[in-house]
Amino acid sequence: MPDPLRLVADLARAAEAAGGAAVLGLDFPIGLPLGFVRAAGLREGGFLSFLERACDGAFLTPAAALDEVSAARPFFPAGPLAGRGLKADFLARLGLDAETALRLCDRRGETVRASCGVFWTLGADQVGKAAIAGWRDLLLPARRNGLPVAVWPFEGDLAALAHPGRVVLAEAYPAEAYARIGLARPTRKRDPTWRAAQAEAILAFAAEHRVSLTPEAATAVRGGFGPSADGEDAFDSCLGALGMIPVAEGRHPEGPALPADVRAWEGWMLGRMDVPKSKG
Repeated sequence: MPDPLRLVADLARAAEAAGGAAVLGLDFPIGLPLGFVRAAGLREGGFLSFLERACDGAFLTPAAALDEVSAARPFFPAGPLAGRGLKADFLARLGLDAETALRLCDRRGETVRASCGVFWTLGADQVGKAAIAGWRDLLLPARRNGLPVAVWPFEGDLAALAHPGRVVLAEAYPAEAYARIGLARPTRKRDPTWRAAQAEAILAFAAEHRVSLTPEAATAVRGGFGPSADGEDAFDSCLGALGMIPVAEGRHPEGPALPADVRAWEGWMLGRMDVPKSKG
């Protein structure tokens, strides 16, 4: 597996040599749901401050049993578990329910289906394991080791963060780009035949936004990224990057105006413009 810190350092050097900044899209949650923030009594700072002072080994180690779940150890479960009402019981341990466990950007919108909650680590749609790895192996060490990074939107808008030689880290949800690129719905990204059928829309979007694909990338798009199981991941990576380009170049908005508490704690998905309804 590539070293994420080396990747960031290489991007920073390339950006500095080009006299600009780099934007690195990360397909894992960056931020905490306000429901958790309130239930845990967190008041000062925001997500990045909390990450540096409190996201130690215990916080990022999934609980093995329900009685181990707490605000200090909110990820669950550590391994396969079964039981009726398990997820509801887990959320209750954190003082949450199915809605308050989600960030605003995790909720269903007009073009994006609901995501799984940040702390849940079980099942094919879970994002908790990716959050743990991303926070532990990239966000925390990049900031602590003094790499030239900034985290959108917590530290500002893209234009304000794009200093020469800096790498702007941003949450980029590939499914958010699907609708903008014009993929057929319902999406079936695990099906290589469906992926191949989206080639015309993908190539047209690339041409419209003046993105030149290498011959290898164009062949992969037309072939649905192959029949293997990892073709789904390559497809998502390509679509996520393609969707970011118009945002990074200022031809698509980076996001809506966010309430101060959402911006400070929850963050947002780069390029997502539909704001889900919230019960508050």
